[in-house]
Amino acid sequence: MKGIRFLLASYAVALLAVGSGLVLTLLLQSLLEPTIFLLFFAAVAVSAWYGGMEAGLLATALSTLAVSYFFLEPVFSLFVASLDSVVRLGFFVLVTILISLLNSELRTAKQYLQVSEARFRRLVDSNIIGVIVAKMDGAIAEANDTFLQMVGYSQEDLLAGRVRWRDMISPEYIEAHDCAIAELTTKGVCQLFENEYIRKDDSRVPILLGCALLENNSDDIISFVLDLSERKQVELALSKSEERYRTFLEQSSEGICCIELEVPISPDCPEDEQIQHFYQYAYLAECNNVMAQLYGYSRSEEIISARLGDFLVSSDVDNIAYLRSFIRSNYRLIDAESHKIDQQGNSKYFWNNLVGIVENGLLVRVWGTQRDITERKQAEQEREQTTRADAEVARCIKDEFLATLSHELRTPLNAIMGWTQLLTRRKFDETTTGRALETIERNTKSLAQLIEDILDVSRIIRGTLHLNIHQVKLVTLVEAAIETVRPAAQAKEISIKCRFNPEVGVIVGDANRLQQVVWNLLSNAVKFTPKKGRVDVQLQRIQSHVQIRVSDTGGGIAAEFLSHVFERFCQADSSRTRSHGGLGLGLAIVRHLVELHGGTVSAQSPGIGQGATFIVNLPMKAVDVEANTAEELSSSVDAQEVNNYLPKLDDLRVLIVDDEADARHLLTTILRQYGIQVIAAASASEALLALQEFKPHVLVSDISMPQEDGYTLIRKVRALPTDQGGRIPAVALTAYARVEERTQALLAGFQLHVPKPVNAGELAAVIANLTGRT
Repeated sequence: MKGIRFLLASYAVALLAVGSGLVLTLLLQSLLEPTIFLLFFAAVAVSAWYGGMEAGLLATALSTLAVSYFFLEPVFSLFVASLDSVVRLGFFVLVTILISLLNSELRTAKQYLQVSEARFRRLVDSNIIGVIVAKMDGAIAEANDTFLQMVGYSQEDLLAGRVRWRDMISPEYIEAHDCAIAELTTKGVCQLFENEYIRKDDSRVPILLGCALLENNSDDIISFVLDLSERKQVELALSKSEERYRTFLEQSSEGICCIELEVPISPDCPEDEQIQHFYQYAYLAECNNVMAQLYGYSRSEEIISARLGDFLVSSDVDNIAYLRSFIRSNYRLIDAESHKIDQQGNSKYFWNNLVGIVENGLLVRVWGTQRDITERKQAEQEREQTTRADAEVARCIKDEFLATLSHELRTPLNAIMGWTQLLTRRKFDETTTGRALETIERNTKSLAQLIEDILDVSRIIRGTLHLNIHQVKLVTLVEAAIETVRPAAQAKEISIKCRFNPEVGVIVGDANRLQQVVWNLLSNAVKFTPKKGRVDVQLQRIQSHVQIRVSDTGGGIAAEFLSHVFERFCQADSSRTRSHGGLGLGLAIVRHLVELHGGTVSAQSPGIGQGATFIVNLPMKAVDVEANTAEELSSSVDAQEVNNYLPKLDDLRVLIVDDEADARHLLTTILRQYGIQVIAAASASEALLALQEFKPHVLVSDISMPQEDGYTLIRKVRALPTDQGGRIPAVALTAYARVEERTQALLAGFQLHVPKPVNAGELAAVIANLTGRT
């Protein structure tokens, strides 16, 4: 619509211009007679200037018609009679057409210039980038707001001439700027280059600058300026990040690597296909020096581009499982173990942390860290081998121990069973019968000692062997131990020589356990000393310690065995042809008991056949010898002597409870020897009935019984009223001899816990004590 209005306006201007020219020519005809076309030239020029070529041609046509009709003969006719008039009219048309053409071109150029200037002005005013028009001498004629804000100046500063580009160049950029000006002068333009301007507040702004000379003026420059501050900040941040990353890589104690896939793979592919793909297309793209050194290289550059198969052993099933775990965990692994090969072909073991990078649904790379655990792995393997070897040794020792135990148990059992069968089937004279009973008793004590040693070792292993600390007079204790082994020594014609230092007084310890130590050492000395040999026992005080030395002239100890002599189940000769019996527990028990007292024990021997010496050192504490010392040592007296001190027990009634008939018969027989009235029950229910009918003074019950055990029985008894036996003294008599069983029995309601096998005198003494007969 706008184009149509402009076209009509152009035609109207042409019509008006021609009409005006016609009127003026008619009015001034007398004056314009020689040049009748003059005003019409002006009309065509005005029309072409305003409306372009079309308006100029319209004005030319109208002017030609007006001249032909009004001024050429014949007048008022469009017919031209003379040739001169035709020539003049043709020349007019030719000239006016030329005028229209020139005006049209001029008008078009002017319009283009206006559009171009408007576009440039729009660019400048839009403040997208900085734009300046400057002089070669440094003066800036024009600048948009973006540039002024960039350098910290205002329009007032620009108008006052205080903004000069030469004054804003940083000193270090002057040379680069001069090179750009030289290129500008030569070529009219210069390539984009980075520069740095000094702002009004003396701060600096990095810029990207492009310049060109204005046409037809070698002194005017137009420049486009782009602020690079944000980009420089990003570059600086990236540079610092890169620096931190590189520092981290180089200072890390772990190997860090990036593995690229030449051909990315989809996570949806089957596991086997992915594993094959890894070995075919995975390579080491980046790593730190630590990573390279893990594989025997000096620097990372030496290992970059290595294929995955070059160091991850594909034939190792553990590595295949390692890759499967990586795939199944969505490409994330933590502390996963792998087996790899270094440059020299050595096996290495690593702990790996891996994370896969998936882009556009495809695995493209894997970042990871590695820590060398080869030494630890080898140590573990060595420990496993050692453990297996130790387990094998332990198995052999256990087998040997069980075989020895079987032998040591069967030997006394053989004598006991043999003589028992003979005594029950026939009658012997008094001498033979006495020897048989003595043999049975001796072998029974041997069995009891074997069991006690095994129980002591069990307590030692579990840490439940405890001491009953009192003041102990060592001279008396050692003498009692010597008297215990003297019969065995006399049987072998072995002399026992004693040398006691009178300065040895009283120490603090467990009398029974210390006597066990001395007895074990003396028993070993007598056992390993041949006939007519000698055993020396020395007791002396050395500074703050008391030393017990037991020496013999026996078989001696081999040098290689001296360091093992105190180990459990360890014997110098464990073969079937050995000369001496035993389980190999005595010296282990000795060492533990001595150490519990804060002392030490050691063994010395010049060699095989030259005897041995065992030395016990015990700490001596400053204590006063009290009047009750003998009482505290009374436990070392032989239990058989108890019979000489027991009062009459004729009027006592005792209830025996045991599910074993033999045990009931034995206990009944033992107690009746002391005049005690005994009734025996085979179960807890029978015992409760007998308790009401028999009214016993003491209850002696086994613990392990079917249906209802001894704990259940005592709880039921304690629930009874006092007049029905609820407060009756009770003794737990059981083959369970651990501290836990003793504690449980006392907590259940028993007053005492007596382990089997029971000594007749001890059981009688216990009953007398419970009834106040001591």
